[in-house]
Amino acid sequence: MLDIFHLSYYEPFADETFKKLQDRFPWAKRVQNIKGIFNGHKECARQALTTMFYVIDADAILKETFDFSYRPSPKLEYWDGVKQTECVHVWRCENPVNGLVYGYGGVKLFPREPLRTATDWHIDFTTSVSGKFKAMPKTSNSTYINGDAFTAYKSGFRECAKLASKTIKDPEGYYDSANDPKVLEHLEIWCTKGNGPWGAWAVIGAKDGRKYGEESQGDTEALDKINDFKWLKEKFNMRNDEANAYT
Repeated sequence: MLDIFHLSYYEPFADETFKKLQDRFPWAKRVQNIKGIFNGHKECARQALTTMFYVIDADAILKETFDFSYRPSPKLEYWDGVKQTECVHVWRCENPVNGLVYGYGGVKLFPREPLRTATDWHIDFTTSVSGKFKAMPKTSNSTYINGDAFTAYKSGFRECAKLASKTIKDPEGYYDSANDPKVLEHLEIWCTKGNGPWGAWAVIGAKDGRKYGEESQGDTEALDKINDFKWLKEKFNMRNDEANAYT
C-alpha cells in the first residue's frame, strides 16, 4: 500500500480526524503544525517510503467507500508522454457549507520525487507542483471546513482568492479567464451560501478572498500570503474584532 499522510496545522479537531483515519488505515502517518503548505507537503515527501503518497487534510471526513487502493502504473500513460506516476491526482470532495462538489478539499496523491526536489510553487500548490494534474471522478470525502470560525474563514478566503486571481484549475482542466462560467458560478456560491455552524464565516472569508484575489491578480508576492496561515489568522482576527465591535 502507498503511504498516507494526515496533514494538519493547529486545527482543533485534528487529533480526532487522525484517530479515525488510523483506525481504518493503521499505517497512516501524521505531519502537523509545519508553517506553510509547501513546507508541510515537502515534509510528507521527505518521510515517504513509497514513490507516490496520499495526503489527506485534517478537515477531511473520508467516505466509507474510499480506501486509498488506487495505484497508478509506471508503465501506463494518461496522455501521450505523460505517465500516470508523474501526475498529481485529486479526488472530488463534498462541501457541506455550500453544496459544491469538486477537487477543493479532496484526497491527493503525489509523486514523491518532484516534491522532494521542488524549490518553488505557484499559488495553487496542488495543481502546480509537478506541472501534471489528473482529476479523479470519484468522491473521496466531505470537508469539515466549518469546525470553527477561523477554519471556515480561511477556507473561503483561500479558495476564492485563487479563483478570483485566475490561478486555479477546476476538476476538468484550467480555468481560462475570470469570465469562465465555472469560476463565476463557484465564486457566487462560495460568497452567498453558508450552511451549518460557522457557515457565515465561510461566506465572509469568501467575499474577503474574492476581493483580495481580484486586487492581487499578477502579484505573486501578495498571492503567496494566502498559504501563510499566520497571516490568515491575523486577517480573521481583524474581522472578528470588527464583528465584536458591533455586538
